[in-house]
Amino acid sequence: MKKAFTLIELLVVIAIIAILAAILFPVFAQAKEAAKKAACLSNSRQLDLGVILYSDDYDDYLMPVADPTNTILWTDLESPYVKSKQVQVCPDDQAGTISYGLNSLVFVDLFGLPAGTVPALTNMSQFAFPSETVMEAELGTQDDLVTPIANTYKLVVPDDDINDVYDARPSFRHSRRSNLGFFDGHAKSLLAEQFYTGWTPADAWFCVDRTNLSTCQTPAGP
Repeated sequence: MKKAFTLIELLVVIAIIAILAAILFPVFAQAKEAAKKAACLSNSRQLDLGVILYSDDYDDYLMPVADPTNTILWTDLESPYVKSKQVQVCPDDQAGTISYGLNSLVFVDLFGLPAGTVPALTNMSQFAFPSETVMEAELGTQDDLVTPIANTYKLVVPDDDINDVYDARPSFRHSRRSNLGFFDGHAKSLLAEQFYTGWTPADAWFCVDRTNLSTCQTPAGP
């Protein structure tokens, strides 16, 4: 006589499987999110290196955020120095084509300036604390640091206003954290209060030299 599962035994097995699934699925989701966060942090490091390599080829001067016609962006200028355009998009950014923005306090934006106006570009040698000065960060929110703005490419510093559709504040996509890179080439994941809110001066993490408050003055909008 062949043995078979009883109904009770079958229900017990199904219950065990359901319990295991309830335990494991959140773990898998957390592991997937951790992988995306790590990939995004790696992107920040590569973008930092691309900016540094660009400056090496231009006497240590930083690239502009955009050209006067807004057709050539910093991401286009950096492309020859990074392995692919894909590093410009965070895996957790479902809507954007550019997930990171340059520090608007030190990177000059040529878009919208009068014809013939060529402001001085910042030089890498000017930074007093390169390991403590933000180069770029994940971006894409409005003033509330929550409401998303898609396809922006310039990171507005805390003490400045969003002046056009290409400006945005940091995006905190990873458990309230944003991945950002610094001028010495390293990248890390930080909470808003660790670099963006509640500082004196307000732009402390974005200045060329935070001990010289004149370098912490926000630029006038175009």
